[in-house]
Amino acid sequence: MYKKLTKKPGESWDDVARRVYGTPEKAGNISKMNNNIDGGNVLACEDETDAAGITGQVYIQSGDNLYNDFSEYTLYDAMQAVKGAVFIFNKTGVDYNFNFGDEVIIYDEKDKFLRGRVANIVSNLDNNLNWLQVEIKSHAGILAETNIAYPLEFGGLSIKEILTEVAGWYNQKISFSDENELNEIFTNEIGTSFTAKIDDTAWGFMQRICNSRGLILTDTGDGLFVGRYNAQTQEKINLVDGECLGIKKIKSNFVTVGLARYYETNTQYPQTDTAIITTPLPLPITKRYNSNDFNALDLKTAAQLQACINIGNHFTVNAEISENINVKSGDFAVVKNPKIKIDNEMNFIIESVERKHPDMTILKMVLPCKYTFEMPEELPLC
Repeated sequence: MYKKLTKKPGESWDDVARRVYGTPEKAGNISKMNNNIDGGNVLACEDETDAAGITGQVYIQSGDNLYNDFSEYTLYDAMQAVKGAVFIFNKTGVDYNFNFGDEVIIYDEKDKFLRGRVANIVSNLDNNLNWLQVEIKSHAGILAETNIAYPLEFGGLSIKEILTEVAGWYNQKISFSDENELNEIFTNEIGTSFTAKIDDTAWGFMQRICNSRGLILTDTGDGLFVGRYNAQTQEKINLVDGECLGIKKIKSNFVTVGLARYYETNTQYPQTDTAIITTPLPLPITKRYNSNDFNALDLKTAAQLQACINIGNHFTVNAEISENINVKSGDFAVVKNPKIKIDNEMNFIIESVERKHPDMTILKMVLPCKYTFEMPEELPLC
């Protein structure tokens, strides 16, 4: 939730921070969030309070109001993406008092799904129907929408320090696993700094830093988490033909155009070096990268990360299931269906989930190597 206030002529950002928080500690964050403007109307984040959840149903909390009389909803949950939701109300005579930027909390059947804001509103009236569509993004959506604040170059900082600084500018909570890479001073093609492009979004820049060391930036719905992918393999969704029910559509999309057999990563800093990773692709194709976005001190790992991410993106399965199931991104699915050229049981990671009320779940699944970074022994149809 953002509070509007005026930065008066001659007033410092320390003064603004004291007015909002009683301390100048977050002056730099407020300044960068408002693009360092000299004065005028500015925004500052207000402290948030949790609401008590009601289990067993999906609903929206906005202030003191609870809404669960929607006719349709879609909950969006994807790895390395911002969480969101869309709700459609079509009851006439009801005043749904939503406004842009309103603080809302969405609960699913088990827990808090996201804390965020009203991003878009579509209201329609014709001779037959009156409906209101409310689109909601988690607070991490601000990172995906704004270009990163200055400075654009981060020198002599660890990955953890860079991510913490950028998240802090936008009042985003961030936590980390205990991976050693997070505390490294990043070394790449141009030295010990990491430079954002002038048109990078804050989210895109943070993703790029994480991907450079095989880390996953996750929107938990109530903050950010950075760490290794933890494979959720204990309970798999069964999508084996003849053993599962309710599949309306299933499609495999296996594409080798854009893949390579040899992934080569190069650097000139701190010394000239090259690493090559070989994949199971049966074609003599090479892709070459410099280490601007990767760790120049460990080129072999950098090449393996790049190869596994590319392979994962090129072998996907999409499925529509005729029920609304509470499945999460990062879960595993086992797929077998000769009609879509999957003759043997294969494991896939569920990369994104769209849960549509009342009776549909849409899954996008990728090969596990995209997130485990373990090279598969063979590729589908190769």
